[in-house]
Amino acid sequence: MQKLPISWESLCEEVKKRYSINPSEEVLLFLVGLHKMGFFPQGDEKTVKLNLIQLGGLVLLERAGYMREIGTDPEGWPLWERAQSLPSWTPGEQQRFIREALIQYFTEIWEL
Repeated sequence: MQKLPISWESLCEEVKKRYSINPSEEVLLFLVGLHKMGFFPQGDEKTVKLNLIQLGGLVLLERAGYMREIGTDPEGWPLWERAQSLPSWTPGEQQRFIREALIQYFTEIWEL
């Protein structure tokens, strides 16, 4: 990853200002997934929320070159395939990747 334009704490403060929520990685992944879909899909709310969080992770992995979107299913959910193998990250390395990827994503879409 390249030098980050803002810190994790700065991103969290921006999310608090915009949405009046206390952000976590899961909340931000949910927002990425929701942004990708463009709408809140129909279905069991808990399942849809979990699917949006997973989708947010896939979007970040795609931006890093690990996944590739190959189409959509009949309900409009993106379909994916692996573009390259994922590294064997430790939990700390995984959290670092997620946070850095979220910072890059939100600084781009919000022009921070």
